[in-house]
Amino acid sequence: MYTFRENISISEFEEFVSKFPFAPIQQTPAWSRLKSNWRSFFCGVYRSGEKEGGETLAGVSLILVRKILPFFSYAYCPRGPVLDFSNKELVETFKKGIEEFCKKHGIYAVTIDPPIVVGKITPELPGENFLDSFDIEKGKIGFDNLIFAGFSHCGFEKELHSTLQPRYNAVIPLKKADGSSLSFEELKKNFKTKIRKYFANFQSLRGLYYERVEATPENISEFCEILRNTEKRQKISLRGEDYFALIGKCFSDDAFFGFERCDVEVYISTLEKRLEKEPENSEKIGEQLTEAKKILDEKGKTISLAALLTVYPPNKEGEKMAEYLYAGSDLSVFPSFNATLCGLGDQCKFCIDRGIDYLDLGGVSGTLDDGLYEFKKHFSPIIIEYAGEFELKIKKFRYAFMKRGMPAMKRVYKNIIKLFGK
Repeated sequence: MYTFRENISISEFEEFVSKFPFAPIQQTPAWSRLKSNWRSFFCGVYRSGEKEGGETLAGVSLILVRKILPFFSYAYCPRGPVLDFSNKELVETFKKGIEEFCKKHGIYAVTIDPPIVVGKITPELPGENFLDSFDIEKGKIGFDNLIFAGFSHCGFEKELHSTLQPRYNAVIPLKKADGSSLSFEELKKNFKTKIRKYFANFQSLRGLYYERVEATPENISEFCEILRNTEKRQKISLRGEDYFALIGKCFSDDAFFGFERCDVEVYISTLEKRLEKEPENSEKIGEQLTEAKKILDEKGKTISLAALLTVYPPNKEGEKMAEYLYAGSDLSVFPSFNATLCGLGDQCKFCIDRGIDYLDLGGVSGTLDDGLYEFKKHFSPIIIEYAGEFELKIKKFRYAFMKRGMPAMKRVYKNIIKLFGK
């Protein structure tokens, strides 16, 4: 027998998540603090024990609630709940519990985004000696149990930004098939031939090195300055300094901010040696040397070429998957160095040293034809397909109004702005 409860203790919630395989960072107290503009509720499902009064926590869920309009509140469970979806009774208890929770708090609908993997595309690797513990059959059972319990599936979307969390993610296995350790030298053999050269002596000859930094105001400012270069280049909008400072504060040591830097003097020294040894290439090397000396004069000895942010997983037991959240690069300086790619290799090294099983590179389009996939495929990742979003309609009239009325209201508002200005 199972029982749903809201507002369980944060310590109990954290302990459960710390022991759950593939625990997502979105189901943590740190994530609730990051999403401070939402109300956070820590809910749990308990299993009754054989002894009277004895019970065990069997599942948890961070529920985020936001008031959109007066009398219109919406709930969202990011990459959750965290439970065994193959347990039909447990899923049904969660559904009934979340339904009562929503009625109690005047919520018209709730969306969940469970970490259920229903499909995957595995890379072709030498010997196929890589870890793959994504259980598709169990995922499909979990999908069916959610539908049976009364959740409505929102569809198998393929576009990257059509869901709140990506449905297709590129994941690098960091261990061998039997779960034993994998050195970076072994790992890079799985990478596409085209990028392996960046992980030999390419970096040392160019003075490239990776540096992990604290989330100080100065480092966050530099981090965002590099990201702004990416924003301009790709015509996208990323987060601001306050948000990244909050990530550092909320996740503390689990937030891995780093820079791929270049010691320009080392690079100049390499070019000077090449100039002596390769007189036949003197014209090309001379141009590179002139450029490097100019950059040294203008920007100094050490420059940052790329910025990367990875968050380590909250669980200490079971399969552990780190999440590569943000990256940016300044291509105005040494664009041929591919600093982001080099930095990502260094991120893999740090994850291996911490005994992490997978590095999630983030979302790609389900059609596997977007620019993100073209970049991430060089690391020979497993492409995992999550089930996607499920909804539970609590107040059907309000739900219908928000689904149909709000888009129309937004269109009217935009037309008014165009006609009369703000």
